[in-house]
Amino acid sequence: MKAMKTIFAVAILFLGLQLNAQNIAPEPISGKALTKDYITQNLIYPQADLEQGNSGKVIVSLHIDAKGEGSNHVVKSSFSEAAAPIAIDLVKTILWKPATRNGIPYDCDHEYEIDFNAKSYKRYWKRHTRLEAPLTLEADTSYIIYDYKQLNEVAKPYFTDGGNIANYIYSNLKFPTEAKEREIQGTVRLSFVVETNGSVSNIVVVNSVGGGCDNEAIRLMQETVWIPAEKNGKYVRSRNMQDITFNIGSHNFQDGNSY
Repeated sequence: MKAMKTIFAVAILFLGLQLNAQNIAPEPISGKALTKDYITQNLIYPQADLEQGNSGKVIVSLHIDAKGEGSNHVVKSSFSEAAAPIAIDLVKTILWKPATRNGIPYDCDHEYEIDFNAKSYKRYWKRHTRLEAPLTLEADTSYIIYDYKQLNEVAKPYFTDGGNIANYIYSNLKFPTEAKEREIQGTVRLSFVVETNGSVSNIVVVNSVGGGCDNEAIRLMQETVWIPAEKNGKYVRSRNMQDITFNIGSHNFQDGNSY
C-alpha cells in the first residue's frame, strides 16, 4: 500500500512537471532584463511619493492575444494613486511574446508588476543623467506603432554635439573581449521602437553575431535618445532598425588598440 502511494505521488509530480513544461507564460519581446532596464530609465516617480520616501508596487492586469498584442490594461493594485497612471503607461508600451501551450500561442490574461522604490530611484539618478531631446509637438496617445512608410517624418537620433549615429557608434563601441579573443566579427541588426518621448524600447536582436557583440550593440542603442517620428502633426511611436558592425581591425576605444 505504501509503495502504491509513493508511485501515485511520483506520477502526480511528473504530470505537474509536464504541464508546466507545456505552458509558457507571456514575456516581453525584449526579455525580462531589458524591459526592466527600459522601465528604470523611463519611470517618472510621483514627486510627493519621492519626497516622502513612499515605495511600493503597481500591478497592471492585461489581456495578451495569440499575436502578442496587449489590451484591456487595468491597474489591479497600486501603493499610490499618483503612481497608477505612470505604471499603466509604461506597460502599454511593452510588446509581448504570447503565451504558448505545447508550442501553440493562445490568448490569456496576464499581470505585470512595476516596482517603485524611492531609494533605488534616487540612487540611480544620482549616478545617471536623464537625456531628453528638445520636443515641440504633442504626443499621440493611441500607442499605435508606425512603419517608416506611414510617417510624415521618421525618427532621428539626437545628439547634443550635433553628431550622427555613425559617429556615436564609432566613438563609443567597446569591442567585447570574447569577440576579440575568438576573432568574431560581423553586423548586429537591432529592431526597436522609438517612443513618443524619444526613448528606445522593445529592443530585439534580429541578426546575432555572438561573442558579446549583441550585448554591446544593445548597450549602445539603450543610451541613445531620439526625436520621435511625426504623423499628422504629432509625435508617434515608430518601428526602427539599426545595424552595428564589429570589424576586426577597427580601432577599439576601450583600450586604444586595434583588432
